Amino acid sequence: MAHGISDPECKKEYFDTQKELDTHLDQLAQWIKESEHFIVFTGAGISTSTGIPDFRSAMDTVLSTGPGEWELQDNKKFRSSSANVIDDMQKAIPSPSHMALVELQRRGILKCVISQNCDGLHLRSGMNATHLAELHGNMNLETCKKCKARYLRDFDTDMDHPNHYTGRRCDKPECHGQLRDSLIHFGEDLPENELKKAFDHAEKADVCLVLAKRKQKLIIGNLQRTPLHARATLNIHAFSDVIMNGLMKRLDISIPPWILRRRVRITRQNDSELQKSNILIEGRDPDSALIPFSLFQSIKIHIGKKTKQTLTEEPFTFEISDKNIQPISIQLHFFGHYNEIPFDLNYINVKTIPEEEYFYLFYNPLKGIWRKTIDETDLPI
Repeated sequence: MAHGISDPECKKEYFDTQKELDTHLDQLAQWIKESEHFIVFTGAGISTSTGIPDFRSAMDTVLSTGPGEWELQDNKKFRSSSANVIDDMQKAIPSPSHMALVELQRRGILKCVISQNCDGLHLRSGMNATHLAELHGNMNLETCKKCKARYLRDFDTDMDHPNHYTGRRCDKPECHGQLRDSLIHFGEDLPENELKKAFDHAEKADVCLVLAKRKQKLIIGNLQRTPLHARATLNIHAFSDVIMNGLMKRLDISIPPWILRRRVRITRQNDSELQKSNILIEGRDPDSALIPFSLFQSIKIHIGKKTKQTLTEEPFTFEISDKNIQPISIQLHFFGHYNEIPFDLNYINVKTIPEEEYFYLFYNPLKGIWRKTIDETDLPI
């Protein structure tokens, strides 16, 4: 069983004065500008502003989420009803810190994020998986034990089984292996590929910002003093969002708003002998078309003015006669973590559905609108 911090001195939370904070952020910004390989290490602290509690914050913490999970267990207490905690991590909106890291990565300034978090917010924020090492797994990711294929889901894959099996199988005809969640439990080895990526980038790093080391410059941003406090080149005692907002201002880079990114693949296979077509609708990873992504709770098919059928499980596929000349509407219904409205794909008739089509759907939760585009940068900001 995991526990909170035992040393009372290490539970104390510290805050830099405004003068100290300005000096520290000025120095950090300068180091980043001069760096050749800047990396960031994140822990639970980057997600507390989204409503996800951490693990080790003390009973008297200033965090709006309240004490850490393990601290509550150690003290045999329950979380206060007044705590600002989200009821479902799938509904958490990436923080300004998450989005700042995404923008730094897009500009090539940030080479890699190494994270202990499994809440999926780094990927959800738009961080490219190539530049992300998730050491403790991702609650939205499951992998095939047999062929190692990756599957992203818009739901929690953790079935709380000791063997990690989710009950789903690989959809490759030649494999059909059992799928497992990617979460790392206590006592289990860290994922080999993610660990190697983390070590490779750590060896190259000349500046490392820890939001929750490196032999050149180690900057720790944390309210509590960590075991590496004395060894750090710089310690910044402030909230993660305060650090990243101040840093981005000094780098003269705006933090982009968060946009929900989806990618859809539609195929039409024609059977000329039977004069019918089979239509398949799939979700795909926005950054890698090869990775399936379970995005839809259901799909409604309308032919003319009538509802032909409602599809409720993968694979989302239906048949239609090639002789049918009526308009077709494919209505995509999402899981609704962010109150996404359905999206309609309208076609004049079956023959106007492309044999294969990839496109992005971007959703702005503040405006409640979708944008369909083939340009991955065409965000509805």
